[in-house]
Amino acid sequence: MKGKWSPGKITGVVLGSVGAGFLLLGSFYIGAIQLTRELQVFSRERAEGKARREEDAGKGTQGWLDGYNGPSYGDPQEGYGDEKETPGGGVSENPEYYEFHDAIRRDLSYQVAFENYSSQLGENENVWVEVNYPVVSGREDSELSVINHAIQKELEEITEYADSVAESISEEERYTFEAESYITYMDEKLLSVAYVEYGYLNDEIYETYIITANVDMENNMALTNSQILDIDDAFSIDFRNRCQKQNGEIEVLSLFTDQDITDLLTNDTSLIIAYTPVGMEIGFNYYYGWVTVTYQDYQKFQNHF
Repeated sequence: MKGKWSPGKITGVVLGSVGAGFLLLGSFYIGAIQLTRELQVFSRERAEGKARREEDAGKGTQGWLDGYNGPSYGDPQEGYGDEKETPGGGVSENPEYYEFHDAIRRDLSYQVAFENYSSQLGENENVWVEVNYPVVSGREDSELSVINHAIQKELEEITEYADSVAESISEEERYTFEAESYITYMDEKLLSVAYVEYGYLNDEIYETYIITANVDMENNMALTNSQILDIDDAFSIDFRNRCQKQNGEIEVLSLFTDQDITDLLTNDTSLIIAYTPVGMEIGFNYYYGWVTVTYQDYQKFQNHF
């Protein structure tokens, strides 16, 4: 979650060379198909997340960590098989593609559980926040402090954003922000977390994001997402083609030039990168939604340090 509350956020944000007037007139219609798909995914995630939250309760730490240019990693499918547990969701019907769910392992030197944060904010108590977030255990305290700060940075971002909403909306308005976290990949070298987030204004969906955090578990350092891959306009053209094949036509992409997509895929504010047992999920957040593509061959695009 980045930025401050803006009443014109959905239709007013202009990216790259796209004209503001064109976006304003066309955004609701063009994005309807994608938004409908996102809402269907969210309905499933919300039900699954509720079941999981009943198993995990408590309160964890918050914080943040500056990025780290970490090493490249091996085959993400190594170590994952029928024995992996996915309490937060299901696996995609097409094994080539990924859908957000938990890929938790119990055979590692560290463990992951989920805890909940909820709060009611504002002078009129008309802003609600509910976040499900991961907590790592099983390492030295000094290591856990750094790791948990890295993967829980988003919790701090959400609460700050909710505070700005509470200061801005009228007493007649109601705003709810919900975030469900997923362990998309974990082994002794790497931990990858995704937060799937939805905001509602007066019970109508207002915004949606996916925010990811990747941690080098050998060096206890957060990876800088924008430095993991070597992304240029050629990559963006390939991304557009893969998206068409995997997701079908998403008309909102026609609003973006290849250079716009490159900008979105190289900006840490908009970039989505999550390691998964299938490969890597790559995509971006745009002005009122998000899109991702599964890359089984992501290693050929990795930066090497």
